[in-house]
Amino acid sequence: MKILKYAVRAGALCAALLTTAMVSAQNVQLKVLSWNILSFEKTDKSGANAGFPVAEYVDLVKAQNPDVVCFNEFETGTSRMGKEKMAEIATLMEMYPYYIMSYPKDVGYYGNVILSKYPIVASGSKLFTYKHFKGDGNYQWNEGTELSQYGTDQRSIGYADVLVPTSESAGKIVRIACTHFDHMGDQIVRERQIQESIAFLELANPPYPTIMMGDLNIGDGTVLDPLRAVGDQVGYSWVDHIWTFPKGAWSGSGFQTVSQGILSDHSPVMATVTLK
Repeated sequence: MKILKYAVRAGALCAALLTTAMVSAQNVQLKVLSWNILSFEKTDKSGANAGFPVAEYVDLVKAQNPDVVCFNEFETGTSRMGKEKMAEIATLMEMYPYYIMSYPKDVGYYGNVILSKYPIVASGSKLFTYKHFKGDGNYQWNEGTELSQYGTDQRSIGYADVLVPTSESAGKIVRIACTHFDHMGDQIVRERQIQESIAFLELANPPYPTIMMGDLNIGDGTVLDPLRAVGDQVGYSWVDHIWTFPKGAWSGSGFQTVSQGILSDHSPVMATVTLK
């Protein structure tokens, strides 16, 4: 598999960096970017009609030169895609990838992706609590009471622990989390997904300094108070967010959106975050 080369490269660099003691957190600064890419369809469906090319998406992201990236609505390996898109885009961007599956889709998957310039030393994911009106094994287009209580689609959250070099012989582990909350159902859906995110990532006292990004399908408001209680909101645009944890551990600067034209119905959001 093409992805194996990332694991080999990561293992070699990790072995070198982990032989030395950790250095102070002040050396860790990351430019982060989060983007709901609409499955490479484009807003006028021209991407879908052209076979879902990724070059324009890669060029836009590379021009920002982020250290880590969170992609939402990432379909890969499905019959309509024609190939494994995560491997393709990771190779073109020369970054280490991690796929967070939300649900299987014919011969492939639908979910989220984390990309990192730095080696991924550990990873994990969780499916949010979900119940479909048609029963187990159904993941889309929920209806009725199940829609109001659990949302329309199965959603997920995942993380990649990345080893950020702080010198030629030392590094610091930072946890990068990526998620996509449901846009439908009653507010209890987003409230539950927030609480499950906090519990899964241990955000009140995370094992590593954590950055969480993604399409939360929430602009602002009291529903986000549980996240504010344990972390800091670096910034958001529409429903796309960047957060850091634990509270007070990071500073954020330069939050901005990036013009995306017709590539997606969401603009990429980005910022620079620094461990204090």
